[in-house]
Amino acid sequence: MNGDYLVGMTLSNRYEILDIIGVGGMATVYKAKDRLLNRYVAVKVLRDSLKDDGEIVRRFNSESQAAASLSHHNVVSVYDVGCEQGVNYFVMEYVEGITLKEYITKKGRLDWHEACQFAVQVGLAIDHAHSKKIVHRDIKPHNILITHDMTLKVTDFGIASAVSSETMVMGSSALGSVHYISPEQARGGYTDERSDIYSLGVVLYEMLTGQLPFRGDNAVSVALMHLNDEPNDIREIMPSIPENIAHIVMKAISKEQHARYQTAMDMVKDLRSVLNASMIGEDAEDATRRISVKKDNDKMEQGGKCRGKRKQKTAQQKKEDKIAVILAVATVVVIAAIALGTFFLMRGGSREVQVPDLTNKTIEEATQMIENAGLKLDSTTEQAYDDNIEEGHIISQEPGANQYAKKNAKVKLVVSMGKSDGNIEVPSVTGIDYKKAITQLTDKELDYRVVQEANDNYNANEVIRQSPISGTKLKKGDVVTLYVSSGASQPSEEPTMKVPGVIGKTRSEAEKAIKEAGFLVGNVSREYNDAPENTVISQSPTSGSESPSRSYISIVLSRGPSNNTITNAPTQPPSNHTQAPTNAPEATVKTLTLQLPQDGRETVHVKVVANGKTIHDQNHATSERAINIPVKSTNDASVQAYIDGQCVVDKVIEF
Repeated sequence: MNGDYLVGMTLSNRYEILDIIGVGGMATVYKAKDRLLNRYVAVKVLRDSLKDDGEIVRRFNSESQAAASLSHHNVVSVYDVGCEQGVNYFVMEYVEGITLKEYITKKGRLDWHEACQFAVQVGLAIDHAHSKKIVHRDIKPHNILITHDMTLKVTDFGIASAVSSETMVMGSSALGSVHYISPEQARGGYTDERSDIYSLGVVLYEMLTGQLPFRGDNAVSVALMHLNDEPNDIREIMPSIPENIAHIVMKAISKEQHARYQTAMDMVKDLRSVLNASMIGEDAEDATRRISVKKDNDKMEQGGKCRGKRKQKTAQQKKEDKIAVILAVATVVVIAAIALGTFFLMRGGSREVQVPDLTNKTIEEATQMIENAGLKLDSTTEQAYDDNIEEGHIISQEPGANQYAKKNAKVKLVVSMGKSDGNIEVPSVTGIDYKKAITQLTDKELDYRVVQEANDNYNANEVIRQSPISGTKLKKGDVVTLYVSSGASQPSEEPTMKVPGVIGKTRSEAEKAIKEAGFLVGNVSREYNDAPENTVISQSPTSGSESPSRSYISIVLSRGPSNNTITNAPTQPPSNHTQAPTNAPEATVKTLTLQLPQDGRETVHVKVVANGKTIHDQNHATSERAINIPVKSTNDASVQAYIDGQCVVDKVIEF
């Protein structure tokens, strides 16, 4: 069995190898399907050329087993370790997303808030590993993955990865990409937890500036710079970086191990202190002084200074000291009162709030939870098939669960379209030129639709997002919508406003509420429902979402419960016998959510057919963005949806 190419094979009669994710100097990583647990996994396989090297095989197996002992949401989990026909492998959590290196390359450099939040996540992962006596030795952006909900996951814990031209191997243990290795690794000296802290400092340096502290013509010259040269002060490159952040970075990348943070948690605490200070509007210099004083005290303790004999003070000096202490105490009291007042004043303004976990919630539940948390629902809700998440429930979110975001920030959702009956996996085309994206889709025999949007974060013609998202299984000819940047956005002439909730109101009450909120009444349709007749059972856009002023809000009214009688049947004479109750299953209702195109069309015609019967045939204003179509059936329904005659949905809804 050739470990360098296993696509199409199955390991241990369980892991079906689907595709190659990446190739390094030491291992090949595959995407695989775990047949037992019905989930995707990543399988890392030792390169064939190394399988006869007993020392490397021993290290590969022992350290992968050590990594399997880690359990942390910022660490890529290791599920299994094995060997089959001479192929050594271990099975990891499959993380769909991009590496931190790709993210930095795309953005150039990160805002200091985002960079510090990322560093906190990586620091927590490192601290967890250190608590298990595991040192990573190869912390770099290439080994840090970013999920769709902006959660960072560190991979390859305790594993010597990718021996390449950019990797230094000195002695038997100094492993790590040369741009991120610590000086002790470069000289082949003793490495410990503080070596990972140095590497994290370099990663933070790169996130903040878009540059590496040391750059040279080859690996050896860069390694020598780590040993001998002082990096440029980070504020010389980016003067806008707060001084306290610069202190943290430069302390982390100190050449001497004792001068760095002694634990990853110490660094995390300082980063959190700065972030918390920014949340309550504290002057950055105050936090700077705290960190600076701590650093200076550390130096004095280590250097043994300030131990000399003190001079006796005069009576006048003692009196002046007493006055200074009284003034200092009074100043502290005043500053504390001002800070406390500022904190409470800003609690309802710019402070950050915790993002709730919306996974597996319905759209209605998620909307309410988002609103209760002081956040807003992003109108660009995406859809995807998911075999494990029920239709209409949330697959993922951005920002991720339990992360912190500024109050009133928007939360973007990916909503399940139910199980997929296709076998073509949608490729990831976000961030690339749309023509290349189209080529990738057509190569897989998928159709496409292009919608242009102004966007400040993507260059013109780059794909901002895609729907369905990558990894979704589709059938031949299914449509993937590409949202393509048309360039920087222009200032909006009309502000967006919160959409009022009108579900449960009568038609007149709903129309009045819509108009009073500054919106226009859109399409009004009726569906059978157990709710009282002529009351609103659904609306689009949803309550609490943001829409431009004077845009349309469509409502669906209840027709009352359906009696399911056949009105055209001839009247039968009364029977002398009581009819036996039937065991026919009761019809249920599921909702089909359709995203309306945002490509310049003001209105579109939407037609939905279920089991050959037209259940919806109306014009809709595209300002509605999305509409919900109730589908009622007693058994599985084959549903097709058409927008302006083009089929955009063709699937079976299970009942």
